[in-house]
Amino acid sequence: MSEQLREDGFLKGYFPFDDQEIEYLKSVANQASELTLERQKNIFKEFSKLKELFKRAIMESGLDIELTEYCFYIEKSDKRNWPLLMHRDINMPKYLDMPNEPKEQFLKDAVMFRLTLDHSDKDTGAIKVIPGSHTKEVSKEVFLNTEEGEVIFFKPLLLHGSNKMKRAHKRRVFQALCGKKRL
Repeated sequence: MSEQLREDGFLKGYFPFDDQEIEYLKSVANQASELTLERQKNIFKEFSKLKELFKRAIMESGLDIELTEYCFYIEKSDKRNWPLLMHRDINMPKYLDMPNEPKEQFLKDAVMFRLTLDHSDKDTGAIKVIPGSHTKEVSKEVFLNTEEGEVIFFKPLLLHGSNKMKRAHKRRVFQALCGKKRL
């Protein structure tokens, strides 16, 4: 599992939450959609139980990472629909307590935990990535279709983005930053 993450920069197909937890997460998403954008960028501050669920899921994944304080909520819908250009996540929020090592090394070791609450594909806002782009120059993009409750792990330095939705749909995502486990 961690070998694919290291090589391709992403890993999908992890379903850590049961039906009851998914319903709770959807209710949090409904509440989060009413928050200001600034509050959506610091979602653990708003919903502490969410953080506990994510911690457990990350621990059970077997990856050598731990959750940071950084988690945000993203929603695309008929009312909020935009393309997101290919980019790397290099800007960290001020509230994040960065470890002592340099930011560059932190980002090389870091992993995003992206929980999708709705089915998504190329036409409904699925994340697209360029496999291997976190370590080398490559150019072929791939859409990562997801199912309800699926988690994608990906490296913040992996080029990623999404298209504008072509069909009426709702795509809700919680995305949390994880750092390398510290002893």
